[in-house]
Amino acid sequence: MFQFPKIHSFPPFYTKQSNATILENQLNEWCTVVLLYCQYHKIYILSPQGAVLSKQNDGEPVEGLFENSDIERRVSPDFCRDILHHLIHKVKRATYVNSKNQDAGVLILWRTLEEWAELLRDHVEKTGQLGSILTVYELTKLEDSAIHEELRNIDSTLFVRILQVLTKQGKAQIIKSEDNPAEIGGVKIV
Repeated sequence: MFQFPKIHSFPPFYTKQSNATILENQLNEWCTVVLLYCQYHKIYILSPQGAVLSKQNDGEPVEGLFENSDIERRVSPDFCRDILHHLIHKVKRATYVNSKNQDAGVLILWRTLEEWAELLRDHVEKTGQLGSILTVYELTKLEDSAIHEELRNIDSTLFVRILQVLTKQGKAQIIKSEDNPAEIGGVKIV
């Protein structure tokens, strides 16, 4: 079970503070909690209200991130949006799934996209597959393979963003599906 930091049991932590300096500290503390919590539970996408939209093991229940039933406190939906906005624009460890539709969710980057890209490339290199054309399924879903634990069942939105980073670095080539050009048919990582 995830061990929340002590501040998660501090009632004022759940109320947006009016003093700008205190609010900045509060938002930074919340961002730290969000990143630790999402990394522990392998959560990829949160709704703007803080609900889990995508995680590695969808069947596993998780305790509430923005609430503490022991002290009967919960972050308001507006304050939750402020926390996630801070995580995106100030801390730069999240991004909107769709910038034109912010309600589609917030992609939480408990690893930076560059760190994810390095992890994927290292995995492909260690398994002797550099230069081979691989499917997304082979890289993320194949049950009997030696897929790196953090890449197994990774969210498709995050995976596409990782591939985009590798492509920009000149370390990957995305091969579009012949049936549906909007889908990835394969990936060649070099």
